[in-house]
Amino acid sequence: MKIKFQHLILFFFLSLSLSNVRGQDLDTISANDLFALSLEDLMDIEIVSAVRQNQNITDAPSIVSVLTETQIKERGYTSVAEALNSIAGFDVITDYFQPNLGIRGINGGLRSWSRLVKVMVDGQNMSFRSSSDNYLDPSLIPMEAIEKIEVIRGPNSAIYGKNAFLGVINIITKTGDSVGNSISHYIGSVNNNSTYNLSTVWGGSKNNFDILFSSSYSQIDYSGISPYNVPGSTIYGSGDIAQKNESNPLAVYIKVKYEKETFGKLVLDFTQQNIDSYSEFLDWGTLSHNNRIRLFNAYERIMYSKTLFDNFNTDFSFTHSTGKPVKNEILDNDSDPTEWIERDLSYAGYDVSFNTSYAFDDINNFSFGIDYTTDIHDHQKFYTVNSSGIKTLNPGGTEGVKDFNNVGIYLQMIFNAAEFFSFDYLKNLTLTAGYRFDYHNIYGDVLNYRLAAVYHLADQLSTKLMYGTSFNAPSSVQLYSNYITPGGIVGNPNLKPERAKTLEWALIGKLFSNINFSTNVFYTEIDDKIEYLLPYGETSNITAQNVSNIYSGGFEAELNMNYMNNTSYVNYSYEKSILEKSDPILEKIRIKTALYPSHMIKFGNILHLPQYFINLNIEGKYISPRTASDQNNFIYDPINYAINRYELDPYFILDFTISSTDLELIKNSKTRLSFRVKNLLGTEYYYPGFSNYDIPGLGRAFYFMFTQYI
Repeated sequence: MKIKFQHLILFFFLSLSLSNVRGQDLDTISANDLFALSLEDLMDIEIVSAVRQNQNITDAPSIVSVLTETQIKERGYTSVAEALNSIAGFDVITDYFQPNLGIRGINGGLRSWSRLVKVMVDGQNMSFRSSSDNYLDPSLIPMEAIEKIEVIRGPNSAIYGKNAFLGVINIITKTGDSVGNSISHYIGSVNNNSTYNLSTVWGGSKNNFDILFSSSYSQIDYSGISPYNVPGSTIYGSGDIAQKNESNPLAVYIKVKYEKETFGKLVLDFTQQNIDSYSEFLDWGTLSHNNRIRLFNAYERIMYSKTLFDNFNTDFSFTHSTGKPVKNEILDNDSDPTEWIERDLSYAGYDVSFNTSYAFDDINNFSFGIDYTTDIHDHQKFYTVNSSGIKTLNPGGTEGVKDFNNVGIYLQMIFNAAEFFSFDYLKNLTLTAGYRFDYHNIYGDVLNYRLAAVYHLADQLSTKLMYGTSFNAPSSVQLYSNYITPGGIVGNPNLKPERAKTLEWALIGKLFSNINFSTNVFYTEIDDKIEYLLPYGETSNITAQNVSNIYSGGFEAELNMNYMNNTSYVNYSYEKSILEKSDPILEKIRIKTALYPSHMIKFGNILHLPQYFINLNIEGKYISPRTASDQNNFIYDPINYAINRYELDPYFILDFTISSTDLELIKNSKTRLSFRVKNLLGTEYYYPGFSNYDIPGLGRAFYFMFTQYI
């Protein structure tokens, strides 16, 4: 089905005009509330992710950005990846299988789908544990279930252990009592292909029980785009196009809470990710028209918390997680229908944690926690299968330990310096110290720590100085996998964890009553960075090895403004990252890291017109040139690829959204309509690829969304 732009425009404005017949009589209080999260509210917003307890954003000993439910709705974001791409210091590229999030000058690279950060839902790890990948597409969680997204840039292993490496993303869900029961649907046109989504969220509370149910299913078709040749190459022509590049993500999230003062709080929650992607731009099988990745990832959790006596809080949780490919997954590196690749892969994980904290007063407190995780892995094994049903195990790979076991213990203390030193000027200084020790049966002991000082210069103005360490653990796939195709990637059981140490300084506060800001500078050193080595002739397959160090520094600034009927944001980030490693020809080299732009500017403005029951939103981003992947530069110059490298062009993208407020298509219930144009200017741009081409960005796309509150 082809959807024409003119039809969407006509449908939107016809719906808007009809609904205004009833909308004119509505009370405009809720319309004003839609642009309502004031700057003072944003400055006073409480977050939980920085120290695992509620804390004002200006007090948090971290670089924190928050995306609220209101911002997500007004800007029209349809996935967590899209929302995160508006944050300073975050860069999202894609291969149309999954988004790949880079942070502060560093991207994980080949087959690394956002594994440099820890992604959680209400504090629960959401990664596919076999590979540690985070899937940030619409399969992650229904957007209607999100209350806010707390984004922390910088190391957090002192609290969250492994993989809280360069940042933490914690998705805070709504309660059933706060959610507006609704059914949402959107239709759209992406590259002249139809796309649609159906989402629902229901909730309520009664007799100390609170229940939330949400689900989302999408069909997105990216077909019709062509690879962009590496400079000097003519491998792909105008006839080489993606014929089957469709994604069908499904997400389900359910939460049941029982809370009573004498009993405490008991929470049961469940989430399910279903990924079904016909992928045409994967490094092992470009335009094979026969790749279909199907994955299931889920957890069930029980949490109990109670205040035992004044200011002494405890909580306990138990989680079961599981993930595996599901029926009809096919991996294919060519267009021969008589032979393809299948894989065996699965994990079952069990997490147990206990945390306790004691608050001496509003500032000074002490926390202690212990957790145990066991992941039972069926290590990834690829098989070549023919039309007769005969399966042959591909070579490579290593038999490894099936159970990955980790014990973690952490201590944290937050205290006001004036309590220990009798100087009046220290009364506005808060210090945080955190330590965590992890013991793992595969890669051994890891100690991480974090030290931070937050000083309130004035009301709603604070400065922060922080230093911390973190680590990224090698996954089962990186350690033990065999290869998909000859010459492909095989596991390396000798991998060590990647380690980082980061120094940060920040200033956050209000400039005027209607303008707040946050700015920071950082410096990060990464040791034992895992790189996928290209075949220099010594080996037959690419392996992951700890071969490089990275030195990354930069500056990030965010500004939020309210003026008249406008709500605006603008942020700028500059990162300079140098990779240091040994080269078999050039010996030790220091080069700019690949894949990540040095400069990014992102902005948005929402014009609220409550008298007309509409909001107008414009968002844009400028991305500076970025160095292409090592894999593609090897093709560009096989001899001097380490130093003679090409760059992808800079680009500027503009999105536009018009949305309604306070409409009443059905009596006594609200309706929300929105129309969104992505890449309004039709900008041509490319993402870095990893197999003799770069990946084209999408042209102009159109979405019409209808939400009915019940």
